[in-house]
Amino acid sequence: MTPPPPVFMGHSPSRENPRWQTLKDHVEGVTRRLEHHVRYIGVPELTPHARLTGYLHDLGKYRERFQKHRLQWNPRTAQPEAFPEEAVPHSDAGAKVIEHLLTMDREDRSELPFVIANHHGRLRDVDALNKRLNDAEVEEVLKLLDLALAEMPELGDLLDSKLPDLPLEGTERAFLIRLLLGALVDADRLDTEEHGSPGKARLRDLHAAEQGEMKLLLGRLQAEQDRKTAEDARDPKPINALRREMYASALDQAELPPGFFRLTMPTGGGKTLTSLAFALRHAHLKGLRRVVYAVPFTTIIDQTARVFRDVLEQEGEFKVLEHHSNLEVKEKQEGRENQTTATELATENWDASVIVTTTVRLFQETLFGTRTAQLRRLHNLTGSVIVLDEAQSLPAHLLNPVLDALSFLVKHARCSVVLCTATQPALDERLGFPALKNIRDLVPNAAHYFDALRRVEYEFRLTEPTPWPGLAAELLTHRQVLCIVNTRQHAHDLFGLLGKDEGHFHLSTNMCPVHRKRELASIRERLKAGLPCRVVSTQLIEAGIDVDFPRVYRAMGPLEAIVQAAGRCNREGGLGTGHVVVFRPEDHRMPKGDYQVRESLAGTVLRENANLHDPNVFAPYFRDVYARVNLAPPVQVMGKDTSFEKAHAGLYFEQVAAAFQMIEGEMVPVVIRGYDPARVDALLATIRDAHSKGESRDAWRALQGYTVNLYAHQAKTLAHLLTPVPELEERARRLDVDPPDIRQWPLTARYDDRLGIVAAFNDDPYTAF
Repeated sequence: MTPPPPVFMGHSPSRENPRWQTLKDHVEGVTRRLEHHVRYIGVPELTPHARLTGYLHDLGKYRERFQKHRLQWNPRTAQPEAFPEEAVPHSDAGAKVIEHLLTMDREDRSELPFVIANHHGRLRDVDALNKRLNDAEVEEVLKLLDLALAEMPELGDLLDSKLPDLPLEGTERAFLIRLLLGALVDADRLDTEEHGSPGKARLRDLHAAEQGEMKLLLGRLQAEQDRKTAEDARDPKPINALRREMYASALDQAELPPGFFRLTMPTGGGKTLTSLAFALRHAHLKGLRRVVYAVPFTTIIDQTARVFRDVLEQEGEFKVLEHHSNLEVKEKQEGRENQTTATELATENWDASVIVTTTVRLFQETLFGTRTAQLRRLHNLTGSVIVLDEAQSLPAHLLNPVLDALSFLVKHARCSVVLCTATQPALDERLGFPALKNIRDLVPNAAHYFDALRRVEYEFRLTEPTPWPGLAAELLTHRQVLCIVNTRQHAHDLFGLLGKDEGHFHLSTNMCPVHRKRELASIRERLKAGLPCRVVSTQLIEAGIDVDFPRVYRAMGPLEAIVQAAGRCNREGGLGTGHVVVFRPEDHRMPKGDYQVRESLAGTVLRENANLHDPNVFAPYFRDVYARVNLAPPVQVMGKDTSFEKAHAGLYFEQVAAAFQMIEGEMVPVVIRGYDPARVDALLATIRDAHSKGESRDAWRALQGYTVNLYAHQAKTLAHLLTPVPELEERARRLDVDPPDIRQWPLTARYDDRLGIVAAFNDDPYTAF
């Protein structure tokens, strides 16, 4: 009597679902999802590749050892049985089959082995893949293929057909590998979730985008604009009429075909909601599905997301995902998530209508990252409008890779990109950026609005340095004044010279975010009430922070930083003409690299008496900046420097990720125990004791408000003060994971109620990432 064929399983029962999932059902479910995930990618040849990837991604699970020792299932008896647990690889088999069976017109690896072999863990480079596939045995994986073909004849039909080569070359091919890998990871985890955690799957469905989502959200935004127009009609202000003109101009451009756009608007012109309105209408008209809004500074992401929620969400809805955290913990085993809210679930794969994130998260992690948890979000960038706020803040040393990534998304992934700024950098084809040859302006006559919204006059004191004591004395003569400096140490020193007073404020990233928010709230209250208010701040107050001073002082720095500082002066135009003083401080030192180049060139522009109210003055400035800075870092490949583009095209993913660092210098998060100790203790206790990741995620997020980021070399200098966090160490031991690289500023170390961390960092450039 012929024995029955073996029965193979994909997943075992879970607490929510007592049933087994067959391997055939899992593979077919992943394949369907994967085809759906790549639907916005404009590469027709990709569809059969995606189907083959889905069918073969778990081929290694047909190994009897995997069934027995990983799933506790005996495929020959079709019954669960107890076997000793042991590690059994499974992601190598499908990759080896593709390498063996498919003839590609290439000298190097085809795309699919990268995708399948790396769908657990992280994206390795070409040499690591070669080694892994060379270790796999062809005869063994072909036997596994026979088992799969017996269950899924359609796989045989796919293998028998002639699979066309994917047509992309160079870095486009590398991005396609990343995208297909991320789509596979998400499809795999969503199918696994539907079987093992059906409650989560239902929650995702509950908050899925509605039909005509972009049109719906645009209608809500337009209703808010109509309300403001009616309100202004009762008490008209000239600035509001100009804002409405620019808003209408941007909306008119939404009918243009997808591609690159440029939004140049003066500070205070309503840039945030104007860019959102364009993005929503453009998405609605062009059949796109979401808006991704990336800001360069963590200091303004909360504010931006709050503005969007106020306009776009109604009670009980989830439309806007705010995604950033410098306290994410990378567990040893990715993919064992236990999120319990719509926000947490959407954070995994960016499946939300509007995403507000940081440029670090967008580029360094999602587009150039290697962890599967990062790449899982990538496919949901396709079919999107991507708005880059404060585009002038994009690091010049990474500009070529950034534009390369954006060009891929525009050319092959049905994306539009909006470069949004008050000081538009000279990003166009004339500077050697061919992707931007046809970039279109959303407000074509920007110079007119810059002139009409002129709210400040500039005074330049650059020939002689201004001593700190003299500057402090001058600040004390003004009732309400803001002074912005370049380093945390300068902010500390100047604030100390002002003397103690309830109307004196210090802002820097030496203070934890909750502390800064408290101080900003007090500053706004005093400004509104007309009370004395003198503020010394680092650059964190420049970009998007809504404050309005009659007089602003700015230490000499990059040209765009000076204009951003002016945006905090007479912001609403109700003070006649505001006054901005640009001074050269004593001990004037700039961090080396991009920032130093920008400051030096800004000095040249200002010595030539350039008119900073004219947006055209910035084009030659940025061209000089980009001409002097290496626009892509070298990549170490086999101990030698290789160009970034060559290394990426050569599929050296790990080395490229290591070279693509938007923050120059590793940062160490430091938990501040001395600011609201009871609250910090409670959050750390929750993280330590939580049994579900859903319970601890909110605590991690809240804890971020009580952290300060230090450069690694600064943390080393303060090693005598910084200690491990006991609760996190205990948590790591319980979960058998590596403790996160987080330190604490203990209660025994000084944390000043006005200054935050009190420590001297003479070489400390400001960073807001």
